Amino acid sequence: MIQMLRKMFEDSPEKSINVLSGKCSDCGCETIIEITPTSGGLGLQGGALFKCSPDKYIMKCPKCFKAGQHEKIWKERSLHNN
Repeated sequence: MIQMLRKMFEDSPEKSINVLSGKCSDCGCETIIEITPTSGGLGLQGGALFKCSPDKYIMKCPKCFKAGQHEKIWKERSLHNN
């Protein structure tokens, strides 16, 4: 996925920000993700991208991404407490 995102900047070197828009895979709300190059790689604002197959990606809005992170932490803690 990182190669695909970097290629976006290589194909349009005049752009300092690339924007992806679509629907959140969880709630269906309009999601706009701004991607910027950083000293450590790439920064994403406005949501998250996930690779679900070699050529397919899904996006999540910040609210659903945060909810998913809390659920993952809760499940991990539950496993450790049992």
